[in-house]
Amino acid sequence: MAPNEALQYQGIIQLLLHFGWKWVGLITPANEAGEHFLNTIEPMFFKNGICSAFTERIEYHVRYTGNIFEMVRDTRILFPAFVTSKANAVVVYGDSASITWLSTTLTLMKLSEFIFSQFKKNLPEEKVWITTAQIDFILYELQKVIDVNIQMFHGAISFAIHSKEVRDFRDFLQHVNPSWEEGDDFISGFWEQTFDCSLIDSTKSTKKAKPCTGEEMLESLPASYFEMSMTSHSYSIYNAVSALAHALHRHLAGSNNRRMEAAGRQSPQNIEPWKLHSFLQKISFNNSVGDEITLNERGELAAGFDITNLITFPNRSYIRVKVGRLDPQAPAGKELTINDGQIEWHRGLTQVPPLSVCNDNCHAGYGKKKGDK
Repeated sequence: MAPNEALQYQGIIQLLLHFGWKWVGLITPANEAGEHFLNTIEPMFFKNGICSAFTERIEYHVRYTGNIFEMVRDTRILFPAFVTSKANAVVVYGDSASITWLSTTLTLMKLSEFIFSQFKKNLPEEKVWITTAQIDFILYELQKVIDVNIQMFHGAISFAIHSKEVRDFRDFLQHVNPSWEEGDDFISGFWEQTFDCSLIDSTKSTKKAKPCTGEEMLESLPASYFEMSMTSHSYSIYNAVSALAHALHRHLAGSNNRRMEAAGRQSPQNIEPWKLHSFLQKISFNNSVGDEITLNERGELAAGFDITNLITFPNRSYIRVKVGRLDPQAPAGKELTINDGQIEWHRGLTQVPPLSVCNDNCHAGYGKKKGDK
């Protein structure tokens, strides 16, 4: 469940204009969704006098071989456009794979300065990373391969589907245990992967991992491995399940009593999914934390976005602080509200908020563009 993406695009433009960032880089997957994003956002850039510093299409060429020298070599061959760009504001579109690619590239570029002296002058300066709503900073799997430091993203500004803390959610996570498994191996697989242990009897297992005790705690993990708070992604799933439950209830309540009594044909497990579509369209209800959840006829969530700021710590944990809101009900052009004083910027920036402008301002309806890959 997600709001109309057009609202997020408008929010990106308003955010850039709010801080006066007119020289902006774009990073996007080299796929249909990425092309749609570029085809939508670039005309909006030109209309608002924002210059496109570069466009980096992610091909995911980095091979996670475990051989750092090979990985550094691959990164040098790719030589991302943002390495030499003077743009201090970069919009990253996509999903978790986008941030994995960016994390890998930045880490390997950093390693390059120790291996190739000529690379030092080309390393990117600290930037403001602006990420879209489907991106998170869970880098657990990547950190098994290379030493990624989440602090490189300190100060990132992210769009996130509006969320609230759900009562007892944290308590629920504190009591999650692999013994809950009943015919579904998700929890056991997740547990073994997260805590690098094995739930199988060591005498029967071919794994060399230590045995799991079942007493491991999710709250002991840093946020880059697992977040204990109700994230926007978790909140979306929570609301999606609630919406489905409401639709199912309405379907059953509206069924003919005689058909409901006939051999259990109307039991929930026998209902075809398509029969719930009409009930999900334009459904509206209040969830357990008081948010009104409404879907339009296209199944889009009639809600806005939170603007969050990534705050990282030396132990590689992080928190995301809400610093603004993108409200679809606000007057046109005023959908974005943001508290500048609440934002923490990257520690390496010499000026905050940083400048990100081209030498000659782009006038509305015009734009500069280079570095397209």
